Amino acid sequence: MNDKSNKPTIEKYKQFIQEGKFRAFKCSDCGAVIAPPLGSCYSCGSSKMEWTEISGKGRLVSFTVIHVAPEEFQDEAPYYIAIIELDEGTRVTARLSGFDPLKPEDVKLGTSMELTFIESPKGRKYLAFKAA
Repeated sequence: MNDKSNKPTIEKYKQFIQEGKFRAFKCSDCGAVIAPPLGSCYSCGSSKMEWTEISGKGRLVSFTVIHVAPEEFQDEAPYYIAIIELDEGTRVTARLSGFDPLKPEDVKLGTSMELTFIESPKGRKYLAFKAA
């Protein structure tokens, strides 16, 4: 198990994203990959986790366009929120990049996706995916 300074946490997950890195938990007992981090493995229930790198490859399984955003994100609307099934077998929620949010008919489920990051006008980085 990792020492306390390297223990997987949601705070560290968010910090990695701000640094332009994408990491996930990997269960030390069964090998399941989990993102974002949880306290225990949803496959076997173990709490023995370690950080693992993610390939950044996956496919689009769902999306929506946010037109009426929470106050913190109003300057960014409209924007996409999507669910990407990663090649590692887990699903993550992220922004979509490279698609016009006023033309959702152009977005196709099953599209191969690759990792990118987008930066808000306020300088905050978000996990995002674009068509591969």
